[in-house]
Amino acid sequence: MAEKFDCHYCRDPLQGKKYVQKDGHHCCLKCFDKFCANTCVECRKPIGADSKEVHYKNRFWHDTCFRCAKCLHPLANE
Repeated sequence: MAEKFDCHYCRDPLQGKKYVQKDGHHCCLKCFDKFCANTCVECRKPIGADSKEVHYKNRFWHDTCFRCAKCLHPLANE
């Protein structure tokens, strides 16, 4: 019998869908955002699996939220 390939959290089938493997478990993108994604310290929204993430000193930002506090110049590519 074939092993089921379902989301660890919601149990929806993942066959043919995008998914993320986190801590040895497979999860759909919706559950990744809800249960696993880091939260941006600037906008307080989850950093989704399809988003670019910047981390510094155990804090996380969307690449578009990581800016200079004074002039708001984007810093992700610096």
